[in-house]
Amino acid sequence: MNGIVIEGEKGKQFVIDLRDSLQRRYELIRELKLSGSPKEEICAKYGYSRVMGHLYETAWGKHRWEGLKDKKKGPKRKSRRTKELENRVLAIRFKSPEKDMYEITDILTEEGYDISARSVARVLSEHGVTLKKTRLKA
Repeated sequence: MNGIVIEGEKGKQFVIDLRDSLQRRYELIRELKLSGSPKEEICAKYGYSRVMGHLYETAWGKHRWEGLKDKKKGPKRKSRRTKELENRVLAIRFKSPEKDMYEITDILTEEGYDISARSVARVLSEHGVTLKKTRLKA
């Protein structure tokens, strides 16, 4: 389904392009609000599950158009890795080269830093000082 053609009173036509995800979501919401048809049927017509239809309906009620837009993928905030934290990771690595990313993470956590083992691994990798070792299971 590529579009819906709306006939106007004066014989003019208006085409709604359903390939545009924002327009498709709006038309879904509009039909959910105005139609007495079952929600599941309406959602299926637009290619959404009943659950997604409900989520978009709620988003429209709270945020209008912003609620229907595609959300940015990836991190939602800036990285916690400051230059100070990177320097601390590298200092621990050079002071104790046998420590792996999990041990370094534990040390940093005790010092009050909030960093994941994966972030430690990224810092080590970016500076070319990685150590191939896995955490031992307890």
